[in-house]
Order: sequence, then structure tokens, then C-alpha cells
Amino acid sequence: MNWERLTLAFRVPAYRWVWASNFAAAAGFQPFMIGQGWLLYELTNSPFMVGLAPGLGAVFNLILSPFWGLLADRFDRRKLMMIAQTAMGLSIVTIGILVVMDRIEVWHVLSLTVIQRMGMSLQRTARSTFMFDIVGSKTFMNATAGQFLSSQGAGLIGPVAAGFIIKSFGVGHLFLILGSIIVIGVLLLFQVESILVKRLQSKSIIEDLKEGFGFVRNDKPIRTILWTVLITEGLGFSTWSMFPVVAISLLGGDAVTLGLLGTFRGLGGVIGALFISSFGDIRFKGSILWGAAFLFGLFLMAFSFSHNALLSYALISAIGFMAIMYNTQAQSLLQILTPDQMRGRVMGIHSVLLTGIGFGAMGMGAIAGWLGVNWAIFGGGGLVATNALTNLSMAPTVNRQAGGS
Repeated sequence: MNWERLTLAFRVPAYRWVWASNFAAAAGFQPFMIGQGWLLYELTNSPFMVGLAPGLGAVFNLILSPFWGLLADRFDRRKLMMIAQTAMGLSIVTIGILVVMDRIEVWHVLSLTVIQRMGMSLQRTARSTFMFDIVGSKTFMNATAGQFLSSQGAGLIGPVAAGFIIKSFGVGHLFLILGSIIVIGVLLLFQVESILVKRLQSKSIIEDLKEGFGFVRNDKPIRTILWTVLITEGLGFSTWSMFPVVAISLLGGDAVTLGLLGTFRGLGGVIGALFISSFGDIRFKGSILWGAAFLFGLFLMAFSFSHNALLSYALISAIGFMAIMYNTQAQSLLQILTPDQMRGRVMGIHSVLLTGIGFGAMGMGAIAGWLGVNWAIFGGGGLVATNALTNLSMAPTVNRQAGGS
């Protein structure tokens, strides 16, 4: 493993602070997803309700994400990150207070989760574009892998720690801790200066949005990558929401089992991020994108029928590895292939498609309640793998356009 290539982006001081802030956000968000599912399952005993919370967030982000991209093309991206991450943290703290006071109701969880999800969507769009401003195109794949390393590294400890905290102190105390960690991450961004880049010369909001959607519609490589994002994350990543049901129904475990599923997924992600970072840059980004998405789907299919905890931990680690390999290439290609003045809007559309995770979670919950959680996950994995194979023919074109940059 080449250490110089692995740490390429970390030579930029501003990137190190953004990386640390993202670590704090991930350290709060990933265990929150576990705690949220656990709380809703306790309150309702319904797999559908477990999937409904992220689904509602997806509805709002479907509408607002294009505007988040427009904001990223018009305004200070660092300040947008800070506002969004503060909203994320405070909404989680509020849920924690309500749980500790024994005043929590299902509608509280659903409404505050919507706020948290909206903040996450704006933060993600602003962060990815700001990060490109910091490191540039040649280092961006390495920087993206580093960001995934921070989120997956947080996932190593966070989920299993969350399981122990839920078991020992209750889910309310978990939320108080997680929200505070996310807000601390905002303070780190005060160490970073805003970067002046060429901003969008505004016509009108409608015309600017139409220009962004028109660019995506007419650019086949970008359009195909975004379609892959929609299917892979909407039908694959949405399976994370079913972890509480998997832990209890398939593996016969408890909150610690639930935490270990998240931890082993994070372990695979860390290995994947370290592996891809060690290359610094890669010419065949398109081939890796669709190849990793295909294997991601296959491993999900195998995971769906495992009733053995050790086998499930091994499979979810492989799934985490492939998820990072796919995701790093998708985000890198979208920004490398997009003109500077269009980047925020394209990443806003990317965020729109990520709402597919929430809608997919709703579908997963509905199918799990009808046919069983194993068939829900199996179907999602099969569609992800099929879609990757269908679009693999686009890889040579994408590889050529991205080049070695």
C-alpha cells in the first residue's frame, strides 16, 4: 500500500479540518440510524414504521435537493455546511430530550427525522463541492475515498457502542450523545477559510434549475451514472434500515447484534476506502463503478438468507467494501465530468436521487411486513446486480472521458 498516495489529500490543511468535521457528523449519524430504527420498532413493533422515517425525509429531500445544489452554486459552501450540520445535531438532541423525559411519540420521531435528513442532504451537497474547491480534480478521488474512510471509520465503533448504550442506558441518552458530537463537528469548520470560486451568474431560480436538469438529460455518461446511483442506493443502501429487523428476526439477537452488523459493515468500508485511497488516482473508474455495484448486489442476495451471525458479519463486511468502491467512483466521476459552474446543481440532483434510499426503506419495510425481511433484501440486491450488468457497456466511454484525472 502506497502511503504517499494514501495521504495525498491530507497534505491540504483545509481538507484535514473538513475530514475531521465529517468524521464527527458520521460518528453521530450512523448510530442515530440504528437508534432511530430501534426506537420506532419498540414504539410500534412494525417493520413498515422502521422504514417510514427515512422515507418521509426522502419525500422532502426529493423536493428540496435541487435547491440545495443551486445554493451551493450561489453561496458560501462552508457556511452552508455549518448551518446544515447544526440542524442535524440539534434535531437529534431534541429527540433524545423527549425520550429521556418520557414524552416521545411516533410523530416526534418522524418530524424531527425529516429535519435531520434535510440537514444531511444540504450538508452533503455543500461538502462535496467545497471539497472539490479545496483539493482540485487530480486529488479528488483520493479526497473522496478519505471522506468515506472517515464515515466508515466512525462506523467501526459507533454502531456497536450504540448497541451497548441502548442496552445499558436507553436510546434517549444515545441521542443526546450523538447530537452533541455532530454539533462539535461544526466548530471544527471555523478553522477553515471560505474559498472564492466562480459563482453562478444567476438568471432566475427556474432557469438555473432547468439548465442543470437539461445538462444531466443531454449528457449520457452523467445520466447513466446517476441512474446507477438511484438503483444502487435506493434498492441496496436502503437495506441498512432493516438491520433492526434482521438482528431480531433472522439472527435472534438484541441491540448488541444490531450494533455489530453496523460495525462489520463499517469495517468493510474502512478496508475499501484504504484500498482505493492507496492508488491516488485510477484510470478505469467506470469499470470499477459498475463492477463494484454488481458484486454489491450479489453479496446482498447472499446476506438476505443468512441465519448465522458470523456468516452475516462476514457478508456485511464484503458488502461494505463494495459499497465504498462503488460510491467513491460515482462521486468522483460526477464531479470530474461536470463543468465548474454546473457542479453544485449536478450534486444537488445526485442528492435528489439519494432520496431513493428513503423511498427504498419504505418499500423494504412494506415488503418485509408482507413477504419477510429476507425476500425484501434479496429482491433489492438482485435488481442492483442486474442494473449494474445492464449499464456496464458505458464503462469504456466513462473511462476515456475521465482519463487519469
